Amino acid sequence: MAKCGPECEETLREIERFLDHEVDEVIRARVERHLSGCGDCTDKATFRVHLKALIQAKCAEHEVPDGLRDRLRTLLAAVDTGLDQG
Repeated sequence: MAKCGPECEETLREIERFLDHEVDEVIRARVERHLSGCGDCTDKATFRVHLKALIQAKCAEHEVPDGLRDRLRTLLAAVDTGLDQG
């Protein structure tokens, strides 16, 4: 396996947003270009796709209490705000 370099690190920083279709066209094209030539990053992206699908399937089996849903939204918003500032 090749050692991950700066391009891999940059791609992996964006991979979650890329998989969720939350990146602009420039980032999308850069990530797609990198994934087309990097088997290690492609494997990591594929793993994340399968993990997201598994979590979504398992979470769909149970009803989430509204209080928990609201707390999670609040926590995620706080984390997102912290990331934007950092």
